[in-house]
Amino acid sequence: MKRQVFLRYANFENGASLKMAIRLNSSIVETIEDTETKKLKLIKIRDKEVDASIELELPKALSDTFQIKEEVSVVIDSEEIPKGESARLYGEGTIFKMKHEEPFEVVATLGGLRLIIEITKPKKSQTKAFEKHNFFIAIK
Repeated sequence: MKRQVFLRYANFENGASLKMAIRLNSSIVETIEDTETKKLKLIKIRDKEVDASIELELPKALSDTFQIKEEVSVVIDSEEIPKGESARLYGEGTIFKMKHEEPFEVVATLGGLRLIIEITKPKKSQTKAFEKHNFFIAIK
């Protein structure tokens, strides 16, 4: 692990830019709804500054840690997120399909459960987080 951190730091020192993660720092949990599956909830998170939204299916036990109108911070990156394990929700997602037109949309799974990420006007650095087949997400 130390080696990976050093390599990222070394790339930065040599003038290369670090891979940009998607950061949604002022996101709000808009709704928590029941799904057709009895023990799952659908959580909708929205960030008005970036104009992005996330829909995530979670088991009831995990969804109970979130409250409607609660402010959360979301980080999405193509590489492991430092200190991501200290987040309320941290996992590796697998991309199922992407729509590159505006709004940019990623349909993925997180632990086998549905995850939809939509960004109205994404920056190139934001779409790079999904260049690989997998990505990491942390919700704090």
